Parts: sequence; C-alpha cells; structure tokens
Amino acid sequence: MNIVEEITAAKPASIHDIIPSEFFTKYDSYDYVWSGNCFEWYYAISKVLKPKTFMEIGVRYGFSFLPTLIGTDTLEYALGWDLETYGNNQYATDNITKYYNGACLWSIIHKNSQNEDNIPQFFDLVSIDGCHDYDCKIHDLEMAMRSSRWVILDDYDYIPAVKESTDFFLDKYKDNIEFNGYIPTFRGSQLIKFK
Repeated sequence: MNIVEEITAAKPASIHDIIPSEFFTKYDSYDYVWSGNCFEWYYAISKVLKPKTFMEIGVRYGFSFLPTLIGTDTLEYALGWDLETYGNNQYATDNITKYYNGACLWSIIHKNSQNEDNIPQFFDLVSIDGCHDYDCKIHDLEMAMRSSRWVILDDYDYIPAVKESTDFFLDKYKDNIEFNGYIPTFRGSQLIKFK
C-alpha cells in the first residue's frame, strides 16, 4: 500500500464525526465544509504521517489546522501564518482553543509569507494554502522545499494558477522530490515529499 492509499484508508467519512460541526459553521458554511472530502484529508494525512512539527501558510479560520492537530498525538509544535484577508487569526485561535486539548504547543500569527525568505525552522509537514497567484505558490513551495519533509498543497484543481505553478515546480525540482502524489480532495491537492 502506498502513502496515498494509506491516507485514503485513514480518511474519516466526515470530519463532523470527529470535530463538532459548530467549529466550522460558526464562521463558515460553504459546500466544502459538508462535502466529506475536504478537512477529512488533513486529519488522515496527520494520522498517517505522524508529524512532530507542522506549519500552515494560509490558516483562515483554522479548518484544516485543527484536524491536523488532532489527527495524531505526535505533534509537539505547530505554527500558522495568515494575513487575515479571508479570516481572522483571533477567531481561529479562540475557536481552536475551544476544541483542542492536546499537548502540542501551537500559535497562529499575522504574517505574509511573500515577505519571508525562509520558514523559521524545519517542519515535518507544511500545508500551503495562502496566496494563490502563480509566483506566490512558487515562492511558498521553494521555502517549504528548503525546510520541510512533506508538503500538502490545496486548490490544485480549483485555481489554474495553482496547477500551473505546482506543475512547473514539480518539474523544475524533480531531483529534490522523493515522492509526489495526487490527493482527490474537494479542490484537488498535491502531496510532496522532499529528499
């Protein structure tokens, strides 16, 4: 069984069976919240990969951050960067605090990844769901490549610039990539493991 098959087998039917629905519906209720094919994957990825450290670029309300936190008990540190263009870091922090009682030390801060040259430390898993422009995605992927083992990148099927930039990155840096697999999430995701 390859890693995508393991993650697929670990995916719950609904994240609402694990996290109360009000965590999501307090701030949002778009179709992906109810699809059974979105935040469930973050939980499964965390369950299978068992990261000790996790970073998310583009946290919004924490809808994928919390499933990653609770997917495993191995997490020791998690960091979120968000510009608060589409969400609110204090709302996300308050909401996650209400539903997370694990031992991981975590925080979400206001930061634009495009103003950074590097992420602050090595992370076992990085989720990239921030700026969706072509150049932004390349920038975030290159930062993650330098300082992470795994990356999950969302919106691959949903936004053409994300697909184009990701495909370019995967080809340009193929010698630095140990594994790349498509995850059939609500908007399509790419899972990448660096050498």
